[in-house]
Amino acid sequence: MIIYKKCLDCGSRETEELKVDEYACSECGRQWTKDEAIDAAYDEINVMKVSYGGFFGGYNEIDVDLKNREVTLDFTRGKTEKTVRALDDKETAELMNMLKEVDILNWKRSYDNPFVLDGTQWDITLKRDAGDLLRSGNNAFPEGWEKFGSGIEKIAQISIFQY
Repeated sequence: MIIYKKCLDCGSRETEELKVDEYACSECGRQWTKDEAIDAAYDEINVMKVSYGGFFGGYNEIDVDLKNREVTLDFTRGKTEKTVRALDDKETAELMNMLKEVDILNWKRSYDNPFVLDGTQWDITLKRDAGDLLRSGNNAFPEGWEKFGSGIEKIAQISIFQY
């Protein structure tokens, strides 16, 4: 969840709303907008780990190191293989824009369909200095899942998600 009323410079929550979607820190005087708070929240993500699969199909893991701009793939369909590729500036920017568009920081922690006993499980870990954010699902997906899957497949240069 994005905290808009947290100073982008000193981290204080002693803030005030100046206008709609504009804030100021009571401690250091810094002013910012809602859009700047959103950008700052997404800039805190260092690594994104995505795991997707099911019992019979194995699991696919994609690690995206946003600070070092690397993608690591790990497949468990009877064998494990790892591949690492570098991301360029354009790919990194497109990925961050996609994450903002699907609003991943505001996804619920868990999505579950209790009426399906097997099928697809997924989890996403967003690693940040302030702590990890976990998102997961069992045969249920958040709004924006298809766009998220397409974006991940594009940067990983593979096709693994089933929609």
